[in-house]
Amino acid sequence: MDNINCHCKRTKCERYGNCDACREHHNNKKSLTYCDRIKKKEQRKVDRQRKRER
Repeated sequence: MDNINCHCKRTKCERYGNCDACREHHNNKKSLTYCDRIKKKEQRKVDRQRKRER
C-alpha cells in the first residue's frame, strides 16, 4: 500500500510511502515507526497536560 501523504521525514528511505513494509521492518527490529513515535509523543504531551491540571 503506497501512501503518497506519508509523514515520515526520511524521504530517501526505500520504504517511504509503503506503510506495510515500514511496519514489517520496524517489527523485525523491535522499534517504533516514525508515525508511531509521533503518536506516542503527542500522547505523552496530553498525559503531562492532564497531570498538571490536577
